[in-house]
Amino acid sequence: MSYSSHLGSKPRGYIMKTHRLFLPLAVLASTVLPGSSALIHRWSFNEAAGSAADGAALVDSVGGATGFVRGDGANFTGTGLDLPGGDSLNGRAAYGDLPNNLISVHSTVTLEGWVSVDSSGGGGWTRIFDFGFTEGAGEITGPGNTNGGGTQGLDYLMLSASRGGNYNQQRIEWRNEDPGGGGVTTLDSNLNTTFGEIFHFAVSVEGDGTQSIINYWRNGVHVTVDGVAPRTLGDINDVNTWLGRSTWINDGTLDGTFEEFRIWDNAADQSFVDASIALGADSVIPEPAVFSLLGLTGFALLLRRRRSQ
Repeated sequence: MSYSSHLGSKPRGYIMKTHRLFLPLAVLASTVLPGSSALIHRWSFNEAAGSAADGAALVDSVGGATGFVRGDGANFTGTGLDLPGGDSLNGRAAYGDLPNNLISVHSTVTLEGWVSVDSSGGGGWTRIFDFGFTEGAGEITGPGNTNGGGTQGLDYLMLSASRGGNYNQQRIEWRNEDPGGGGVTTLDSNLNTTFGEIFHFAVSVEGDGTQSIINYWRNGVHVTVDGVAPRTLGDINDVNTWLGRSTWINDGTLDGTFEEFRIWDNAADQSFVDASIALGADSVIPEPAVFSLLGLTGFALLLRRRRSQ
């Protein structure tokens, strides 16, 4: 039976109604995650506008991994966390401190977020994120150097907002010198930064047990393509899990605003990045189970509509 004969005497508007019903489902289908993917942490920084004092909570609405503001001068905007920039070693410039061991327990992750760099006032070598360890005796728990060691980052994965004081140059760096001998992987980029303008970033790390493949997108542009690092996430001693602060603690601290930060347990691809940007910081790509439920619901609604014609 042909499609047209199957419709029989249905009115012309019936076809349009059916298409309108399935259009949202088609959009979801184009953005749905792979079956093994999951959003495991999400910080939206949507606390009420006002001062973000030292010790203010940063709520993880998905994984329950509450972080905290460390230092002084930060503010909640109502939609983001505004960091003042400056010196976190000899001063008390605020940064975001997330719980330990967020990425070292995984083989593959994507670190995704929306952030603005608001000025160069934070200094040189400022960070978007830096997860790792600084020489000394364990975790650094606040501004300054509370672990009694030196200022050198030994073991970390980071995305910088600047190289030196140049905010039109950036770096992904993965160092593994705790213990020594693990080496360093450096992946540089040169992207113009407009101060105060929110941009999207995604860094994926996909491990196979002996090495990892790194990809980096900024505003949908695939900047770093299949960079190779001869180590895995399990090699990172991520006890300093920071937004805006460097594990090289004499570096500057970011003057910027975080609107969203997420950790996924999959490696992003271009379609994932495009879909996430299209949805924006306030929405999350649906997981397969959600899409299946929506599909079944839509199909049930279609059947009801057919029976009522």
